[in-house]
Amino acid sequence: MFAARILVWLLPTCTLALRTSTFSGTMVDFTDPKVQGHLDALVRMAQACVIKVRASPKDVRAYFTNSPPITRSGQCFAACMLEQSDIINHGKINRDLLIHLAGLVNGKNSRVVRKLHSISRLCLDSIDGMSDRCQLASTYNDCLNENMTEFAFPLDIAEEAVRKMPFHLIQPNLPQELRQSSF
Repeated sequence: MFAARILVWLLPTCTLALRTSTFSGTMVDFTDPKVQGHLDALVRMAQACVIKVRASPKDVRAYFTNSPPITRSGQCFAACMLEQSDIINHGKINRDLLIHLAGLVNGKNSRVVRKLHSISRLCLDSIDGMSDRCQLASTYNDCLNENMTEFAFPLDIAEEAVRKMPFHLIQPNLPQELRQSSF
């Protein structure tokens, strides 16, 4: 999803198998150590969010493959990811931070960042009046995903990220005190 993709470019290590991919004229070098570091940080954030919101493999797969979430926990997973990156803070979208972070990797005046300026504003309109944090984050993220295909993850990288999630920690038979100690 867009937040996943944008976070790849934002965050400064779970190693993912990386390769170079081209999307809509934008070259993303997944072998670049800088990009790998961002991916590794993204996976660590996702691992924490899986535990926090009890996200399922389907929820995480939807997020990493830019598909809208189909469950409440999938929506809350998107909220957790955006909140951890401070793109959402106290229920407010920080568009300036989103654009700034995208510019760090893509260049401040790149075509991608120029497009993000208008798309992120459009997506703010899609959440006008929403107060539920999970629905707000999910709707905003879905809008960005639909309009910013430049940041799409290759499927193999998305699947590898899903495989690195600690789903075993949220099994129904896991004692409650162990689930809460991971937050």
